[in-house]
Amino acid sequence: MLDAQLPDGVCTLPGGLVMEDGRRLARAELRQLTGYEEEWVAQHADTASALLTTKLLSDCIVRLDEMPADSNIVRQLLVGDRDFLILQLRRMTLGERFAAVLNCPACNAVMDVEFLAQDIFVEPRPQSGAIYDWQSKDSTSGRPIRFRLPNGADQEAIAELPVEEAVQNLMARCLIEDGGKPLTPDECRAVIDQMDRLTPQIDLQLELNCPECQHSFNSPFDCTAFFFSELRWQSRHLMREVHYLALYYHWSEAEILNLRCDRRRAYLALLNETLRPT
Repeated sequence: MLDAQLPDGVCTLPGGLVMEDGRRLARAELRQLTGYEEEWVAQHADTASALLTTKLLSDCIVRLDEMPADSNIVRQLLVGDRDFLILQLRRMTLGERFAAVLNCPACNAVMDVEFLAQDIFVEPRPQSGAIYDWQSKDSTSGRPIRFRLPNGADQEAIAELPVEEAVQNLMARCLIEDGGKPLTPDECRAVIDQMDRLTPQIDLQLELNCPECQHSFNSPFDCTAFFFSELRWQSRHLMREVHYLALYYHWSEAEILNLRCDRRRAYLALLNETLRPT
């Protein structure tokens, strides 16, 4: 279950970033999205999710512990921590409720699905170091193997690759030492299993039953990709919202786009109340 969000956009990373000096950065302070970030996501509809994540987090993380966050730091964050922070941004921007439309895999019927952010499973796995040692038990090549966990830079590097090639490239990037021999297929699978056990998990498996054909199935749900699709959909209204605020408040486009999303919507709600016929 997802823990309650800390006040003022502050949250604790489920993994944390271990620096070269041994410090672990785990407390993140976020600011809300503004119209500028919404507009950027809409203008980059074909950009890989990993790159969108880096952009939004680089803009919206105020600091990690006491360290200002930039794109270099954001790329060093573990994949699970990045997904967790995007989830926090989504909660701050659009709230706790998710409403999605899925298709039944059996009959292709359209299904409305709703759930809350608290239904998303988060398993913290605080990091104590940046590199892990593992002893291969392969009788033909048993030797110590060193690796690190996948991070944002790895996500970006493999974002456009086919699945099998992406796995191979990811392993090559994360393997620190292999004893001078290529890993066997069994060793590769074992190292991937170790990575899965060590990295923080942000997971949602929806248990669904089709109302049309009664087919029961589980469906994994990518909250990060869904948030980006929500932002693209909402951006269709952004120009109209800017128009209304500029027309009635006489603010510039830059001033309006610089507003936090919740503030912009609050002003629009006030305008709607004021202009509504009595």
